[in-house]
Amino acid sequence: MTFSYCQHRHSKPDLRSPALEIKGLDVAYANDEKIALAAINLNIPAGTSIALVGPNGAGKSTLFKAISGLLPIRSGSIKVFGHSLGACHQRVVYLPQRSEIDWQFPMSVLELVTTGRYVYLGWFARPSQKDIQTARHSLNEMGVLDLANRQISKLSGGQQQRVLIARALTQNADLLLLDEPLNAVDAATRQTVADVLGKIKAQGKTVIVATHYYDQEEGRYDGAIFLKDGHQVK
Repeated sequence: MTFSYCQHRHSKPDLRSPALEIKGLDVAYANDEKIALAAINLNIPAGTSIALVGPNGAGKSTLFKAISGLLPIRSGSIKVFGHSLGACHQRVVYLPQRSEIDWQFPMSVLELVTTGRYVYLGWFARPSQKDIQTARHSLNEMGVLDLANRQISKLSGGQQQRVLIARALTQNADLLLLDEPLNAVDAATRQTVADVLGKIKAQGKTVIVATHYYDQEEGRYDGAIFLKDGHQVK
């Protein structure tokens, strides 16, 4: 699995600050001199829904991974609710693309979704009944509670996406980074995802969605960030 976890340096979010503030961000992958992201500057208010738009290879996933602390920063700064990445806390969740998940890993749907609670636990603590109930509630929100005991290797593409979003909901974060959650899913799943994202925004949470479908969904977002070849496009 490719999910990241914070290491008990949890800080309460400063909700008076932007949900995300990025200044002069440059990012490069290890052992690669080529800059993957260059001179990125963002200021995203809390409680907004933002589309991150660009073709494959534009840098959308790279930006999400940098915000999540999965990639080192070459230069610049990232602050989340007023805190630097060094003060990682449980209020940020990154949902990777389905292709980055090992769907052959031997675990059930409920076990996968419950890992969304691990950020609140010690390294050796087991999920409580409350954690498990939170995971079950998230599965119900996504309309897949009936799949709780199914092995993740037995899921269809649309079911995989619903389960991953259920996992993100289980963490109960204030900033959600969703990497192409509507890519290659059926119409019913697209509608379910859209409905749930609307509920998340109504709760005052901040959502950034990497998408190829901005022309079809523009009315769902408060704004958009456009990337091309690792640069912002006006």
